[in-house]
Amino acid sequence: MKQECKLGMIWLTWLGIPALALLMGIKLGWLAALFILIVGVFAQSIYIKVFPKMSRLLGYGSVEDVAVDSTQKIKVPSKVMLYTANVCPFCPIVKQRLIELQKNLEFQLEEIDITFKPNIIKEKGIRSVPVIEKDGKYLFGNATSAQLCEFLTK
Repeated sequence: MKQECKLGMIWLTWLGIPALALLMGIKLGWLAALFILIVGVFAQSIYIKVFPKMSRLLGYGSVEDVAVDSTQKIKVPSKVMLYTANVCPFCPIVKQRLIELQKNLEFQLEEIDITFKPNIIKEKGIRSVPVIEKDGKYLFGNATSAQLCEFLTK
């Protein structure tokens, strides 16, 4: 299974929890709805934090990193864009790897959360996240530090 989050599933998560809370509010009362919302947000936060340890069990395989030789400083003369979406467990992994690579590759990193930005999604043709863009070229999905370094220095 490719290590990426389909935007449709992210939107389903964002719509599913409030819909469930609304249904519970109607059936059991608004206190139950509030409980569902709080538990849903809390569960998503925990899921993202423990995902690296659970990724194999969920069928995504390992998200372990492959490091790069960090002794050489290289200036990457362009801006690197990272397109992310809320509740994607791969996005913080890639973001952290890019931040670490910034120390030696010296590039400017800009992160854009596209969860609810249909204009960017349509313009860029993005269907899943994370997406790294440099000089009009794209790298989709989770990537190791070695893969990111290779992409950025080409």
